[in-house]
Amino acid sequence: MNNLAALSPLLCVVLGALLVLLLEVLFNKENKSYLGYVSLAFLAGGAALCVRSWNKLYSFFNGTLILDNLALFFFLLFSLAGAFIILLSLKYISDQEANHGELYSLLLLALSGMMIMVSSPDLLVIFLGLEVLSVSCYALAGLKRKDEKSAEAALKYFLLGSFASAFLVLGLALLYGAAHSMVISGIIEYFQAGTASKTMGLIGLGLVIVGFAFKIALVPFHMWTPDVYEGAPTPMTAFFSVAPKSAGFAVLLRIFLDFWGASAETEFVFWALWVLSVLTMVVGNLIALRQTNVKRILAYSSIAHAGYMLVAVLAGDQSSLVFYLTAYLFMNVGAFAALIGMSKKGKEYNELEDFAGIGFKYPWIGGTFAVFLISLAGFPPTAGFLAKFYVFSAAVRVGLVPLVVIGVLASLISVFYYLRIVVAMYMREPSPDREVTIDQENPALFLVLFLCLYGVLQLGIFPGNILTIIRMAVSFL
Repeated sequence: MNNLAALSPLLCVVLGALLVLLLEVLFNKENKSYLGYVSLAFLAGGAALCVRSWNKLYSFFNGTLILDNLALFFFLLFSLAGAFIILLSLKYISDQEANHGELYSLLLLALSGMMIMVSSPDLLVIFLGLEVLSVSCYALAGLKRKDEKSAEAALKYFLLGSFASAFLVLGLALLYGAAHSMVISGIIEYFQAGTASKTMGLIGLGLVIVGFAFKIALVPFHMWTPDVYEGAPTPMTAFFSVAPKSAGFAVLLRIFLDFWGASAETEFVFWALWVLSVLTMVVGNLIALRQTNVKRILAYSSIAHAGYMLVAVLAGDQSSLVFYLTAYLFMNVGAFAALIGMSKKGKEYNELEDFAGIGFKYPWIGGTFAVFLISLAGFPPTAGFLAKFYVFSAAVRVGLVPLVVIGVLASLISVFYYLRIVVAMYMREPSPDREVTIDQENPALFLVLFLCLYGVLQLGIFPGNILTIIRMAVSFL
């Protein structure tokens, strides 16, 4: 039965995006901070509506939009990510010549696209949400209009994203022709039925996987990631590294929830994803070893982490995947927040040699950045350690021991390039001809650093409460 409550969090965010756009046109103030605060207010309103809807199952559009606990959990995760990015952008956009109020509107529209993706069991509706997200991200990547790298990032993201969308549309057409349904449950039933050849459906599903593999940066569909991450404004890079990846994996979680069976087609898909996971973990970490730009290091790190998350999909453990995505939000946004702290008006310091001696010169930025890097590497007692532990443990329980061995070895490789940054911050003297001076008058930045630090340590030491909430969310599946 249709219930308007199913649309309330989404409508709140969309209304916020439209209002921010109107305020920018009507008032056009030089200081855009008030637009950020308006956006935060609507995000808070959407989050409050999510909390009120917990443990209630609402639907709209004849079941093509479902507000279950899993969707609500991801709504809250996206709202938190959006709030972090807005806080990081308040001062950044004026300092780095990207002072455009439409940033906040585009960000809210991107969040609305992700909300549509995670709350629908219909692949066609999911595609619509994906395109809302993608178009907003293309614009956000090119927000520094006077910067050639930002324009290049936006163009690469747009062109390669368009190719990925084309693959996805073709895959959806083939899937519909084979399964006569766009609903995920109908497609799963088609593959599990012992009927005639499913070649067309298998090709369609393969193309759909290619489309989503681009969005979550799986190898070999990752080529856009380092260039886009390097060229885009740093708060937007933080957003790209966390939010679309979470939405993409939420969709894969629904698709492959009851997919694995004894048929030859599902076995083929399983081993194809197995290979993608191995390639993503190994290639992402190996190429990161050669990088000297910290944004590119974190880009390849993001690729490698997508491989670890894919292990959870193959293991069929929804709780470990959702916990990993939650932990990844705090440690990755925190890492990019520290990078944003390494800036002043008109200048950003992203090269590895810029970090020499930073740990003692700017202890708050250096210390928090070190914790986030250690968490990304998977050291206890941080959230990154428990996230990998839960994923790999789930994989061992279902017999994916070779995949876990490869994942652990790939994770050991990553330790080198994460600790390389820590060594530069605390064990190297800065070059006399490369003096780094940054602006520390940024309360919103330090608030985000503190909250991310708290999240990383809280999830690493006392994960019980969030695990209980996650299990309640996935139980609705």
